[in-house]
Parts: sequence; C-alpha cells; structure tokens
Amino acid sequence: MRSPATSPKDAVRRFYAKLDEAIRTGDFDILDDVIQLDAVDHNPDPDMMLGRDGIKKGFAELRTALTDIRFTIEDLVAEGDKVACRVTTQAIHHGPFMGFAATGRKISYTVMDILRFSDDGKLLERWGLIDEATLRKQLADGQLC
Repeated sequence: MRSPATSPKDAVRRFYAKLDEAIRTGDFDILDDVIQLDAVDHNPDPDMMLGRDGIKKGFAELRTALTDIRFTIEDLVAEGDKVACRVTTQAIHHGPFMGFAATGRKISYTVMDILRFSDDGKLLERWGLIDEATLRKQLADGQLC
C-alpha cells in the first residue's frame, strides 16, 4: 500500500526536484532514484532510447540546448497511480534545439504529462506533449506568446 509520502502527486514533486538537481549539476544518475529501470516514455520520437537510460539521455540533451532551465508545476490531478500535470518550462536557448541554432533568447513553454508511478514513487510510464507551436514561434522570432 502506498504511504502518504509516496502519493502520486508527491512522486511528481520529488521527480521534478530530482530533475532540477540533475539539470543544475549535470549528474543525471541522480534520476535513478525516481525512474524505474524499465520505464517507458511514450514519446513520438523514434530515435528515443528505451528505459531509464533513454529518459536520462533526453534530459541531458535538453541541458545541452537550454540553460537556466526552470520547471514550474502549475497543476497536478491524480487518479490511482497516474498524475496529469501541467508544467511551465522556462530557459535560455543556447544550443541547437528543434532544428533551430542557438538564439540566446528566453523561452517559455508548457508541457502536459500523464505520469504513472510505482508504489515506491518511481516513474513507470510517461505520456507527454509540449506546446510546440508556441515554442517554435519563440525560437523563430523571439516573441513570447
């Protein structure tokens, strides 16, 4: 049985705290505490590696394209072992990202995720989408939407 300390909402908060630490330090092994080894990211990117290593690699690549990354959890809605969350990501674009060369611009975009966690609070599955239209507009012309 899940304890209040490992509720799905608490697991999301812990996940993002660890992700923030990994992004700041560059030590993505920190995420081993919050991602199951065989976790599945239902990401449409066909080049994405599988499992925890694939998820860590994706975040490491994000860190090479963006600096000063900040995640703000805006909403959390839990049902069973899943949590729907809306997260605002803010950063500075400093490396190749989504087909755009570095611009040095501040960007802000929304990520919508459904995350499923184990009883011990580790990420098992992720279904996620980003507001790609807003992000591409910012990368192309610098306009925050």
